[in-house]
Amino acid sequence: MNRTLLLILCDFLLLNLLALTRWEKIETTPPASPAAIEAPAASKAAEDDLMASLRAALDEERAARGRVEESLRGEVAARDATVKALEVRGRELEGGLQRTRDTVADLGQRLTNTVEQAARQAAEARKLLDDARTRAEAEAAKVAATEKARATLAETAKASEAERLRLLDALAAEREQARRQQQSLAAIEQERQAAERRAAELAAAVKVAEAERALLRDNVSDLRQRVQQVQAEKEKVQAQAANLASGVHQLAAKSEELKQEIRDNTPVSANLLFQEFLNHRVRVAVGGIAPGLLGSASKDREAETILVTDGIRTLALVHVSDTPLVLSIPGFGLDKPRATASVRGMPLASGPATFLRADPRCMGVPVSTSAVQKAGVRVLPLARNPFKFPDALLVSRGGKYFGEVEFKLDPQAPGYVRMKTRILSRVFGEFSPSTGDVVLSRQGELLGLMVNGEYCVVLSDLQPAAVGELSGDLDRNAVGRKLEALRAQVDRLPFPLR
Repeated sequence: MNRTLLLILCDFLLLNLLALTRWEKIETTPPASPAAIEAPAASKAAEDDLMASLRAALDEERAARGRVEESLRGEVAARDATVKALEVRGRELEGGLQRTRDTVADLGQRLTNTVEQAARQAAEARKLLDDARTRAEAEAAKVAATEKARATLAETAKASEAERLRLLDALAAEREQARRQQQSLAAIEQERQAAERRAAELAAAVKVAEAERALLRDNVSDLRQRVQQVQAEKEKVQAQAANLASGVHQLAAKSEELKQEIRDNTPVSANLLFQEFLNHRVRVAVGGIAPGLLGSASKDREAETILVTDGIRTLALVHVSDTPLVLSIPGFGLDKPRATASVRGMPLASGPATFLRADPRCMGVPVSTSAVQKAGVRVLPLARNPFKFPDALLVSRGGKYFGEVEFKLDPQAPGYVRMKTRILSRVFGEFSPSTGDVVLSRQGELLGLMVNGEYCVVLSDLQPAAVGELSGDLDRNAVGRKLEALRAQVDRLPFPLR
């Protein structure tokens, strides 16, 4: 019998036995006969046998469950071992994949070598082909008929190809025409819908217009009389305008002349000129490679200045004292000199820096006109009439402060003006002119640059000096010779200008 079914039957019998037993009262019975005593004894023996069977079945069930649990533990251990083996196998496969990649790279290199070898063999083959072609040309007379037939076939093929291309072009044209027709239909549909909307709007507008027309009809008679009066007045005005036209043209010409004259003779506010300087200044950096105790090192200096033009060249103007270069004898130059100009991080420079012919202490960095226009920076022109006003605006290096200063001509220093060196306090702060200050005329133009603490060079042009260009391919010796030559030019100036 099935063990599980046996357990179920035993449980059922045990429950019935417990349910049928009356535990609450023990009835006293008379002594039973011997036959009655033997019957309970037999029932007790059956119950004992049944309980023994139940215990045996329970023990067997427990043993079976133990075996199942042991089997499950064995399967779990086997699966763990399998997982570990798979992990080891995965690592081995990754190693094999890396080796395969290395092999592929090696094969790629071999393929490259093979391609190069094939190219060389192809070159040799082309050479052999050229030799064969040379030999074939000797036998060209024997195959003339074949060549003629081939030419005929080639012409036929070309004609067929031309016909095919023509048909393809016609097909493409038809497709393009169909596409345009579809677009036209879509546009027509949109126009139809728009026309329907406009028709609805116009229907409403017509009703309004009819009401307005009825109102206007009442006012037409009055308007006609007013039009006649206006026409008469208009004829009178036209007659007067004809007389005044010539006078207006003359007045306009004189007005422009007066405006220009007033503009030229009216000094611009110092505050406005200084604000223009601050808004349109650019940053100039000059440097190069200089020798040092522990080797060569980059040496750079920066300055803020303005852009000027003489109508031919546009430069960012600085004084040589604002750069790492020094005009001296002997001259100490820099390797690979460089100069840059920028505004708000946007580069403007378009060439090497130059020393100006008017005074070699003035340097200019050429800038690109298109880059300047893109950056929106104002370029100051040179002063057309620098001596119209007796004073000028002096702006310190980089625009830290400014002030008005009087100047006068010095017969001993043509091309320069002498600035008063007293303490200035007219506009803002107190300072004296110093080397490198920018001098602006009261008309908003560039007068010049302070070459020392007393004299300002008046710039009439921006022509470079004979040895003034600093290209980036120069070494320190070449730059040093240029600085010596420029220092010699400065030494030839009158003593107050040095």
